[in-house]
Amino acid sequence: MFDPTQKTLALNFARTLARGDYFAAHTMCSRQLRAYLDVAALREQFERMIPLDWGQVDPIELEDHDEWPFVYVVLGGNVYSEAIFNKSFTVEDGQARIDSVEFGRP
Repeated sequence: MFDPTQKTLALNFARTLARGDYFAAHTMCSRQLRAYLDVAALREQFERMIPLDWGQVDPIELEDHDEWPFVYVVLGGNVYSEAIFNKSFTVEDGQARIDSVEFGRP
């Protein structure tokens, strides 16, 4: 359902958020998503899911199931894991962008 470029983007988005580079992660989003979710809101949503005292986010892995209607990225931790769902993508200025994202396990 999702191509390798979209899957790679989803994985890189998660890694960028885990590094705390919210500005760079924000640039991976579509114009529509950026208008709805500014950098501060992106940071707030991610840190609500992964608090600052979480420790190292590791491993960060793609759960690759073509039948799922989203790209699922697992964020590992010492006690439990969380996830980012990338539900849709778009292409803007020749670049793949995340168009819909949800934070937290189902």
